[in-house]
Amino acid sequence: MAPLKPLFKIASLVALAGWLALICLPFWQLTDELVLGISVLLLGFIYVWLLAVAMRQRPEPGSGKPGFFSLGGVLALLRQPTAALAAWVHILSFDLMVGLYIRSEGAIAGISHWALVPCYLLTLMFGPLGLLVFLALRWWLGTAI
Repeated sequence: MAPLKPLFKIASLVALAGWLALICLPFWQLTDELVLGISVLLLGFIYVWLLAVAMRQRPEPGSGKPGFFSLGGVLALLRQPTAALAAWVHILSFDLMVGLYIRSEGAIAGISHWALVPCYLLTLMFGPLGLLVFLALRWWLGTAI
């Protein structure tokens, strides 16, 4: 079995480093490259490795047939620890990409970094909620495209 606990910690720290860069180094010219080139890239490699390991594992007996097209199938997939960790790393990576989107679009729209910080924090904790708050903020400020 893969060393899941250390990978969980590594993935979480890598994602946290990316979020800290977005929040604490907003005007540094290398922030985007650091977040995308290191955090997201490392999370992507961890994800691919976990996915490869998970695809070789058999589902737990009685967990149902794993699949993506029914709730039961998804639950069966997530009962496998390696697949659940892969899903978590997937979430960490994509939420961080949404953070980069918020940063980029916020800059284009002229939205203050401090107004974006709550959007970052909501995205970090609740994913799509942070994106929705950002889109609402952009619309409210009259900068929606």
